Amino acid sequence: MAEHHDITIHGVINLPDGTVITCPDCGASEALTIYGPVDGAGRLMCPTGHHFDPPARVDAVQLLAEVAADPRVDRL
Repeated sequence: MAEHHDITIHGVINLPDGTVITCPDCGASEALTIYGPVDGAGRLMCPTGHHFDPPARVDAVQLLAEVAADPRVDRL
């Protein structure tokens, strides 16, 4: 079984242009969880349980890799 990431962000995920990622269903922007296989595309989940892909202009593989590599992130 491939290794997976399951990382809850305490705060918001800011894109390079300053935009904050929000849940398309409920608008939540804090405490999002990003998850997915190592070296694969990340998906997001809001605190109320909606699952969604990052915005189309975001590389989902790169987003997951960057979050996982961030030394401030607590890994599960």
